[in-house]
Amino acid sequence: MSTDTLQSRPATAADLEIVLGLMRDFYAEDHLVFDELIARRALHELFAHPSLGTITLLLHPSATGDEASIVGHFTLTYGFSLEFHGRYALLDELYLIPSVRGRGWGRQSLTLASTAARAQGVIALRLEVNQANARARSVYLKAGFQDNRRDLFTQWLR
Repeated sequence: MSTDTLQSRPATAADLEIVLGLMRDFYAEDHLVFDELIARRALHELFAHPSLGTITLLLHPSATGDEASIVGHFTLTYGFSLEFHGRYALLDELYLIPSVRGRGWGRQSLTLASTAARAQGVIALRLEVNQANARARSVYLKAGFQDNRRDLFTQWLR
């Protein structure tokens, strides 16, 4: 097995603490508010209802054949849009730990996410990126995502 190829596996409820740790690091890096209690509730709901979406752990295989290291994750959630001709997926989170970046694994992660979305019958994959994150924007554009030149607005209903 090549150590240059990113591997993946579906996260399960048993991976809750691992996913929370990855989320905590991702949110801190992207200057997002992380509330562990709220994140924990959302993860429990997602694991209990896979029709809402899935979490995939990203793994770096060991050169020695030992157990692979978890180096990140991505989350796909599902919605419906007339504009996008039905069911679509949102690449809600994509995070690789800083020490493994620059190896092409971001592009590999996007391919894994696209493949997973297609397997669910999804015909459009969307994502959100911070406007200041030029590196991520470049990776997404090179991977075939289009910048729709729209702003995303949010109204919290709780």
